[in-house]
Amino acid sequence: MSSSLLRARAARAFLAIAVTTAVASPALAEPATAHVPIALDVAKSNVAPLIDAGFASQVDGAWYVDGAAVAAAAEGLRTINSSATGYDRDLFKHWSDPDENGCDARNDMPQRDLTNVVLRDGSDCIVERGILDDPYTGEAVPFTRGVATSGAVQIDHIVPLAAAWTGGANTWDAAQREAFANDPVNLQAVEGRANSAKGMRLASEWMPTNTAFHCTYLAQMTIVLTSYDLAVTPIDQDAILNGGTINGVPFAGAASCALPAGAVLAEPSTVASEEPAQTVEVIGAPEPPDSTENATTGASALPWILGLAGVALAALAAAVLQHRRRA
Repeated sequence: MSSSLLRARAARAFLAIAVTTAVASPALAEPATAHVPIALDVAKSNVAPLIDAGFASQVDGAWYVDGAAVAAAAEGLRTINSSATGYDRDLFKHWSDPDENGCDARNDMPQRDLTNVVLRDGSDCIVERGILDDPYTGEAVPFTRGVATSGAVQIDHIVPLAAAWTGGANTWDAAQREAFANDPVNLQAVEGRANSAKGMRLASEWMPTNTAFHCTYLAQMTIVLTSYDLAVTPIDQDAILNGGTINGVPFAGAASCALPAGAVLAEPSTVASEEPAQTVEVIGAPEPPDSTENATTGASALPWILGLAGVALAALAAAVLQHRRRA
């Protein structure tokens, strides 16, 4: 065997170490996406129900979407393959005052979702100014009431009225449709352009550009769909569960919203209750390596590296011995 051939075999052996280790070793694989806590106030009327339904759990004082619970609920959604005709937005009476606090739902939402709120003089309802930390875009959006400026912040139906009509609201009476259109669980103050871009679309056709909000958004959508027993197309159901691609940009579904390790499941109504919650320890997905650590030197990588290196070096030694015998 020539020395050049021997060197070539040696190079291939060490290349196998690098390639195989990078592919097979968990420590050297691409880190999992960091778990993102729920950014919205958990006491809000459209977030607390996620906890009551078991769709969110707590880790070190922060709340996270429990993707497994959301996916299990989404799998049970009814599906429909055709669209119901006859939709008219006016068939859903809005904006009314479902909580009878003297303010209609449209004016309740800015008070709930904005910060630095300034009310109109003499009014307990009308917000004149505030700041929206927009969950759909991740941007801070200043709001000033006025003909030319009010559109900067709009109130979105997380499950659009048209989608609800197709999913079963076409069989409801007027009172049921009014309740749905004004349900705070299905309402969210958002940046106006994002709301316009979403329109009547569900998850297969539109997702927030703020990917950190995706798990919360899918959980909110699922709890509304299940609460009202609304059907979705199989394509939308699959998008909620497994994600998809919109305009060439992939997104993850609820099934990928794994809880961090050490998650604690909350019993229903623990947000409003003053009693300590009964908790059950669960084992979540492992945390990704800390960004300050070098993943290539992690302890879990060592057995893979040593084992693969041993195999490759043994092959190299055999090649050298064969070369010497032939020399």
